[in-house]
Amino acid sequence: MSERIVITGGGAIGCSIAYFLSLQKMEGREIWVIEKDPTYQIASSSLSASSIRQQFSTPICIQLSQFGYEFFSSCEREKVRYGAGVDLVDCGYLFVGNAQQESVLRRRSALARSLGVELQEHSPETLQRRYPWMNVGDLAYGVEGLAGEGWFDGYSLMQWFRNRAREAGVHFVTGEAARYRTRGNRVTHVELTDGREIAGDAFVNAGGAWCAPLAQSIGVDLPVRPRRRSAFVVSCPTAITDMPILIDTSGVYLRREQNHFLCIVSPSAEQDLDHLPLDVQFSEFDEIIWPALAERIPAFEALRVEHAWAGYYEYNVLDQNGIVGQSGPENSFVAAGFSGHGMMHSPGVGRAVAELLHFGEFKTLDLSPLSPARLATGQLVIEEGVY
Repeated sequence: MSERIVITGGGAIGCSIAYFLSLQKMEGREIWVIEKDPTYQIASSSLSASSIRQQFSTPICIQLSQFGYEFFSSCEREKVRYGAGVDLVDCGYLFVGNAQQESVLRRRSALARSLGVELQEHSPETLQRRYPWMNVGDLAYGVEGLAGEGWFDGYSLMQWFRNRAREAGVHFVTGEAARYRTRGNRVTHVELTDGREIAGDAFVNAGGAWCAPLAQSIGVDLPVRPRRRSAFVVSCPTAITDMPILIDTSGVYLRREQNHFLCIVSPSAEQDLDHLPLDVQFSEFDEIIWPALAERIPAFEALRVEHAWAGYYEYNVLDQNGIVGQSGPENSFVAAGFSGHGMMHSPGVGRAVAELLHFGEFKTLDLSPLSPARLATGQLVIEEGVY
């Protein structure tokens, strides 16, 4: 029996789904991936900071990260076999909080511990001893990951999935999906902007920041929007050793980047608009990042920007969590809206969607909390840990 599964979106999520589907080795099955930009110049997967952490506020995100870290570690172990890995670097996240933020961080820590995450909690005094370069005067609490966190090369991960899928016979098509065609309660084709039509038996919308217009063509309103984030690589004349990945009270993200540092912050709600051009917002560095880091790390008063870029979050405006499952017509599925943690969760999402398509249900990790049905019922799964 022949079957064709068509995936729109060839970033990390789409390629992961294709890879895990290819492992099932179903006779007569074809897997097609449609990607509008094979150079990936503005793909979120290429422009991501590509970190992985287990400190989230929802169990499903923690569990996805746990599998993601195991998967990345296995890629590194198999470098000799495949000739490439994902360049995983072990480094814990350190979240610091003031008196107003302490209770939220403690609640997250308790949840993470209940799911087996290894953490070290800090008082301001122990933080000062552990990291003498840090100003702890306004802090009430800190929590640091001891295992299963770090960063990796996002482009390498995407290519790892893509190359393994191609080797297994997955078809990659260059084109931009414009709309779905339907007959009754089934999607029959995806139409590309150049007029080509690709028929299929099951369709997966993994379009990331651009998933909503395609979903709208079948009457589905996905609350996913492209939200710009600017990233800055900075230098500091003072050497700072033994630095974790820091999430400051201000929300600024900071990590080592070889001999430099990478920093990112989400703009204010008033400035965080949809579909903004990918122009680096140096005002975010001048007005938010630099003052916050100079206060937290006095040596950072002498920071200098060496490089900067901007990319899109596929931002779920309702609860900042991924949307995974059947959506709209009976053979239509979605995997999008991960709001900045799609790269780290791509292995678990790819495996889950492949299971759903093959078995009709999730087998290993139950992603039903991320079902599109919650968008209609209002039973949201709000993820607080989005930065």
